Amino acid sequence: MVEYGSIPQTEPQITDAPPPPLRSQLTAELIGTAILVQVGCGANCLAIYLGVLDGMWQAAIVWILGATLGLYSSAALSGGHLNPAVTLSFAVVRPADFPYANVLPYWAAQLAGAFLGALTNLIVYHEAILSYEAKNGIVRGGQASIQSAAAFGDYWSLSKYVTSGWHAFLLEAFGTAFLVFCIFMLTNKKNSVPSAAVPPLVAIAIGSMVVLLGPMTGAGINPARDMGPRLATLLAGWRTAAFANWIVYFTAPLMGGPIGALIADRLLMA
Repeated sequence: MVEYGSIPQTEPQITDAPPPPLRSQLTAELIGTAILVQVGCGANCLAIYLGVLDGMWQAAIVWILGATLGLYSSAALSGGHLNPAVTLSFAVVRPADFPYANVLPYWAAQLAGAFLGALTNLIVYHEAILSYEAKNGIVRGGQASIQSAAAFGDYWSLSKYVTSGWHAFLLEAFGTAFLVFCIFMLTNKKNSVPSAAVPPLVAIAIGSMVVLLGPMTGAGINPARDMGPRLATLLAGWRTAAFANWIVYFTAPLMGGPIGALIADRLLMA
């Protein structure tokens, strides 16, 4: 296969070699997304519950590390999408490299991986979350408890810099378009970017959006990264409060991603 969400192969390849079994691809997506979410949202947990990170760049660096590890862990088998918006973009813009039939299975694997990564953080930071809620008088499950769920899902309504759901939608669509644009430029064969260099460069694109958009929307830019943790917090007692603002973080990336891919492949590199 594999074009990395994807990583281009630099060594000579046998063109008729079969792709890895779909089961292996899905397992790689699950594991890679779990790493991305556990490490990245772990930075959010450190910042919110423990107060040990100072400034967006410190959190962004941890997100960069998590993304790099997740991508290296999955790229050889699945292409390292780790994001439904990336998967959809490949199916739409590079269907010869990624078939439409694999979109829903990839989405399911990514969602499951994000859920497992979030569940891990709920276990690791259990006492820190309880302490934070007690200190701030937060009753889990009430609408105000999105403040303590914010290390998991994204909630634009917590930011004083976002005026409406449409504003948040535009920011998330832009951030995802930027990320997918970078992925498609890095993996376009005309650019000849070495395969080993792609994961950290894509991770830097993610970290850049965390810094630029994080104070406003949380920089979800990935429906699985947002929805998987919401499902985990739903089961952990936040109930329906966990799903506040969810529609923006599901729809905006799925619209913004293909736009970034089209600009890269059909406009700049056509």
